[in-house]
Amino acid sequence: MQGSFFIPGKTFMEKTLLDVNKIHFILASAPEGELKDDLLHLLSQYRGDGWPGFAPNEELYERYAVPNRFDSGDVVFVKRVLQTAIPEGIRSEIASILFKKYVGMPESDFSRELYMNRDQIRCLKGNGMFIGLHGYDHYWLGNLSREEMERDMERALEAMDEFIDTDGWVMNYPYGNYSGDVIRYIAGHGCRMGLTTEVGVADLGAGSRYQVPRLDCNDFPPKSEKYLGMLCRGREGGKG
Repeated sequence: MQGSFFIPGKTFMEKTLLDVNKIHFILASAPEGELKDDLLHLLSQYRGDGWPGFAPNEELYERYAVPNRFDSGDVVFVKRVLQTAIPEGIRSEIASILFKKYVGMPESDFSRELYMNRDQIRCLKGNGMFIGLHGYDHYWLGNLSREEMERDMERALEAMDEFIDTDGWVMNYPYGNYSGDVIRYIAGHGCRMGLTTEVGVADLGAGSRYQVPRLDCNDFPPKSEKYLGMLCRGREGGKG
């Protein structure tokens, strides 16, 4: 069976731990309530040190602590603050502080264990797996300025050149986040399909091929049988 792998270029080009993965392992290692309190304390500390550009704790919590189908409000709050809600320099520093406290392993050592290197990606492709793009730095691309977004995608295309068909590649938007500028950029640089995190059955004959929905693995047994409802709705809509 062929699998599809969407690889942020920075993981093997710079061998540094992405913030998105720091957050994954912090959440896996820390008690939920303690982590939220630590994050709020660090935000207050950075704000007291004169860092501009982000809202008070109460406003951040009210805005981002909104539960979704996978996570509690506190978990969503931690994710959003460390992913996009505050300036990049601060959130990266805070993520490193929390990673050191709760995971306790040097980030450089952890990244070598966690990510594939270039030879391993070659092996993956050589054995029939499909390789696609997932940005370079795993940013929320739709939240960046056009210049920042284009720079990230340029670096991703350069890093992944060996592993993709530059005239017919597939994009998987980090965090499912994109914009009209992102779609226009990838459509003009050889992309043939963009995968979102919208929940639904894909119908390649309708809508935009740059906004393709998917079902999550958590929508299938043993976790749940949500996929059945999606399939039924798809057939009712003529997608069967």
